Amino acid sequence: MADHAPVKLVELLLGPAGTDPHRVCVIADGRPWTRAEVGAAVGRCADDLLEQGLRPGQRVLALLDHDLRGITFLAAASALGLRVLMPYNLHAAAAAEWLTIAAAARPDAVVHLTRDRAAVPALREAGCRVVELGEGGPPAPRGGPGPRIHQPEPTAQFLILFTSGTTGAPKAISVSEELVCRRVLSVTRALDFDAGSRVFMSGLLNNTTGVIFAFGALHHDALLIVPTGREIENWPAEVARHGITHVMLRPVAMKRFVESAAAGGEDLSSLRTVAYGAAAMPRGLLEAGRALMPCSWVQGYGLSETFGPFCWLDEAGHRDRRYRGEPYCVGRPDETVEVRLEPVAGHPGGVGEVLVRGPGLMEGYLDIASGALTPPGDWLRTGDLASWSRHGDLLLKGRKAGALLSADGHRIYPEEVEAVLADVPGVDGAVVVGVAAGGPAERPVACISGALAGCRPATVRDVVCRALGPVLSREKWPDLLYPVPAPLPTSTNDKVMRAEIRRRIDVAALIEL
Repeated sequence: MADHAPVKLVELLLGPAGTDPHRVCVIADGRPWTRAEVGAAVGRCADDLLEQGLRPGQRVLALLDHDLRGITFLAAASALGLRVLMPYNLHAAAAAEWLTIAAAARPDAVVHLTRDRAAVPALREAGCRVVELGEGGPPAPRGGPGPRIHQPEPTAQFLILFTSGTTGAPKAISVSEELVCRRVLSVTRALDFDAGSRVFMSGLLNNTTGVIFAFGALHHDALLIVPTGREIENWPAEVARHGITHVMLRPVAMKRFVESAAAGGEDLSSLRTVAYGAAAMPRGLLEAGRALMPCSWVQGYGLSETFGPFCWLDEAGHRDRRYRGEPYCVGRPDETVEVRLEPVAGHPGGVGEVLVRGPGLMEGYLDIASGALTPPGDWLRTGDLASWSRHGDLLLKGRKAGALLSADGHRIYPEEVEAVLADVPGVDGAVVVGVAAGGPAERPVACISGALAGCRPATVRDVVCRALGPVLSREKWPDLLYPVPAPLPTSTNDKVMRAEIRRRIDVAALIEL
């Protein structure tokens, strides 16, 4: 192993000292890749960037596919000391977002590595310097030297991530390269990566999971398998074919994965760890998944501001069914941050805003136009509300900005209600939003999709009441229901689009609870 903890992404990719350069470390683009080949691809990418005039310390807007080219680019950026702006959306339909970021940040270049070139003309017309490397396919499978590390020190403001803006204006989050590496190590340690692991890169490279799983697998001398596509229905077959040991799935993706695996009958016995997070997992889905994949299950809770999870509900917690006590139990904090709850006026006793501090935090929020960085301060206010269980688990209630008032003045926590409704038979999706419904203030509305939404209003009401009653006291219920048979709209990152759902609500179709 290395004599020191890596502080550069490129160090993670090159692996620990003594790593066999001829051992296969990645399966991508239909072929195996040795460590030497991947290192050579990083070296060629870095050379190409230098030939295009980019220099250490410069800032680039990166438009990537979630593949080996994206991984090698990030390692090359590490070797060169580039600072990388990473949009929230990386599909061509998000060109407007890219143009907005480019206009405000004025990057030294836009590095375009996606196969879809539809946005290139618009970027150039807007005055962006667009750097395209190769033909948009995988790096060429030829030899060559590994990367020269031009910037041996970890790069400050290495990754600039953008929040979705679903609960407020999008923010630019500045993350140091040292934090990225530290979080890769802490998360993969929590998930038991080792040299025998076969890791499935289900996450996205503009999301913490993709970076952590990709570079974590390479650091541990494991085998990284890059999916052949983003169609989740095909993933169980890939997991079976490659003997995958580690996979991470958000609840929306987990539902499709479990349904496909159950229908196809694939052998998933190779799995050692199934990780999940980013939203509450319906208990029925969780238990169906555990029955189908009887391995170690781990839920992680974290933020973009921490570059990944710092709170864990491990397999022991799942076996003890601690998740059954409350709608959204995310387990216990690890050693990377300190966590406390600060009471919030107007909320019940025991409920407070989650505050975190320690070395596992971002550098700050960045004004991409001026370059001004606002550090998180002594404690980072996450905007999440939670309480502690008697077992020491963190119980999430929802976003502070998303909390709603019922007609009789009680606080309603959307995520708490959604976690219960998502477990109701006939409900495929649930989201709680505030809607002006004939009064001076917004009223909490639970929007549900699925087969139940096609039933008579009285039936829908009765089923929902029977589901909420045993779990949430009456004052925690929403005022109204809005059933829609069609699936709730989600983003390309599998996040529910609350604003769009709210816009679509037909007030005349609301059902009083």
